[in-house]
Amino acid sequence: MRIKYLVVIGDGMADYPLSDLKGKTPLEVAHTPFLDWITENGAMGITSTIPHGYEPGSDIANLSILGYDPARYYTGRGPLEALGRGIEVAENSVIFRCNLVYVENGIMKDYSAGHISSKEAKRALKELSEFLDENVRLIPGVSYRNLLVVHGKFGDIITYPPHDIVGRSITEHFPQGDPELGEILTTLMKKSIEILPEITNKANMIWPWGGGKPAHLPPFSKKYGVSGGMISAVDLLRGIGRAAGMEVIEVPGVTGYIDTNYEGKAKYAIEALERMDFVYVHVEGIDEASHEGDLDKKIQAIEDFDKRFLSILLDEMDQERTRVLVMPDHATPLKVQTHTSDPVPFALYGKEKDSTKSFSEKNGKTGAFGHINALKLMDLLIQ
Repeated sequence: MRIKYLVVIGDGMADYPLSDLKGKTPLEVAHTPFLDWITENGAMGITSTIPHGYEPGSDIANLSILGYDPARYYTGRGPLEALGRGIEVAENSVIFRCNLVYVENGIMKDYSAGHISSKEAKRALKELSEFLDENVRLIPGVSYRNLLVVHGKFGDIITYPPHDIVGRSITEHFPQGDPELGEILTTLMKKSIEILPEITNKANMIWPWGGGKPAHLPPFSKKYGVSGGMISAVDLLRGIGRAAGMEVIEVPGVTGYIDTNYEGKAKYAIEALERMDFVYVHVEGIDEASHEGDLDKKIQAIEDFDKRFLSILLDEMDQERTRVLVMPDHATPLKVQTHTSDPVPFALYGKEKDSTKSFSEKNGKTGAFGHINALKLMDLLIQ
């Protein structure tokens, strides 16, 4: 009997106990019968997806989960997002993720420009592109998620994810490091403050971050001996999939927000498992609610993930020969509205069973698998 493998990532699900929830976490109070079924019929553990010394980003976390050591393979977020878009970039370039943001009185107000529409974002970036020289290129993406490519040889540059500095001064967080590249980025950022408000009332600045050179990963199929597919609305995850030689599976209606096509993701995952051995499904909306600091929205996003996505997977998959690993890639606590390096829980169905009955941060610590290195998760799943 040939085993099939599903990895399901509820981005940013893990959280801290909250006084508003009488000391419980959103995972503990959300109604999640299907997530709990996987837990009750499988076994739990916890894992640290962010190695010591790394910023707690989804890039680092998902590379770790897939068994790619960031210390060896990570060059930056931007290159992975470019791959996710199918954009080829010269080796002698630095590729940045470039958010459209909203700044008020010098303070980062909104890292997503109110989840600006893709159409409006494209129009804004087109106008700003009129002021770029031939070595700088802005590439529109989905909503506030765009790319900035700077061609040339540069040293290291330090940038700051805008979702990490909401409510803080922007001048303290401009790019630092290589003076030439820093000047290019800072000049463009300041120019955008002049240009964008004439085009849209959603965004009034661009914010480049996560820069790096083109990424290369060993094929997942050679590393683990199974063919793989990636399902995500987010360019970053699609890029990781492409870099690892996976098939990026297109699902209509996915948005990377709480209004995404949950049902479509589930059905496309089941269909993909009929022709490949391994499918990695990433669901982003929970993380977005966490960044917004919206407790009710986060609980609703977790419940939608459970009812509209996991229920279909469990109903339609072959439960006899499918192993399912479900987990957050990292914690995004509502108290801080950004990612943290805290260990996160995971549940694995189809291998062994322990006494845990429901999926939560607390129960992960009591699970049979204990605390394991995230780089060993794929070995645990596929062994």
